[in-house]
Amino acid sequence: MPTSLETPPASAETEDQQIERLKRELAEAEEKLAEIDKTVNAKMEALYVSGKLERPVHPAVGDQPGWDSPGHRTALRNMRSADMIQAWYQYTPEIFELELLTETIMQGVWSEVRKSPQFDSLFKDRMRVKKRQYVRYAGDFTVGFHPNTTKKLARHNEGAINELRKLANKHLRDLGPDSKDGNSYFDLFNEDFEADGKTRNIGKEYQKLIDEYNAQAKPEDVIEDTATPWERATTYYEAGQTSWDVVSQNLADNEFTLMPSSLRELYVTMRNMDENKLQNYRDRDLDVKIPMVEFFIAQFRDEVLGIREATKSNLELMTWFVNKQGQSFIPWRDIREDLTDWWEIIKAL
Repeated sequence: MPTSLETPPASAETEDQQIERLKRELAEAEEKLAEIDKTVNAKMEALYVSGKLERPVHPAVGDQPGWDSPGHRTALRNMRSADMIQAWYQYTPEIFELELLTETIMQGVWSEVRKSPQFDSLFKDRMRVKKRQYVRYAGDFTVGFHPNTTKKLARHNEGAINELRKLANKHLRDLGPDSKDGNSYFDLFNEDFEADGKTRNIGKEYQKLIDEYNAQAKPEDVIEDTATPWERATTYYEAGQTSWDVVSQNLADNEFTLMPSSLRELYVTMRNMDENKLQNYRDRDLDVKIPMVEFFIAQFRDEVLGIREATKSNLELMTWFVNKQGQSFIPWRDIREDLTDWWEIIKAL
């Protein structure tokens, strides 16, 4: 005899009662989250007050770094030869650690230094970065590192922190700072990933360098950077973007192509590239130009697919590539195969 199907018992709650219950549960959850936020904020505030953690401050747009003595700045800007640089290099080389000094000296003087046999190659490379140290600091903030921390780490183990900077920047360019699926660079800041056949972890490796530095540092020189991935994605990242807006105006458009690759390839530099800057790369090698173009096409692709937002300056480059002088910027057949269809879409648009 077949078993009869029984009608399931009706819910004891009416629809209105269910809505009210869900509202109460939501309110309770929000209250718990608020308590957690208070606890976290209190702990962070205690670290700031104790001096163990430095409070990130957004630089104000228009608040350009300057000289207390405008006359000194004017004197440096009036230098037109490398004679004084050579004298400092010979007798007081430590003066070049004054970043504001190296940044203020005109690019034409540093170009003369690069051509001169009177300076060693290591000095020339260091000064190429020192000239644009503010770009380096903006790049550090953008990948979630605090510049005051990286500055000390560089003095202790420059090779290691520079290698991690390069890895973090590539990971940021690959994943982007934000995404709709929770797989952005900052979402995965403390997660393992594969790079060149090795398992890497940006957050853990950054903390390891800090621990190694602290192991040999004096108590008053110990550093901490305990910001959460969320704080790195908001406060740090936004500070990097804002500081770029403030200081990039110190660079002439043709100076971008004179930067070392460690600065040219920074995410903060690439996402702010525009037509005036990019056309100065015309005569550079293809191994410099093609990866740049691939980055811009990938930015367009991600914008169209709704994965992340591209910058206006990057999107405007598409018009330059298709309808202006950028048509011959690279051999377009040489771009990555996965971007070929997107290049055809761009041309069709």
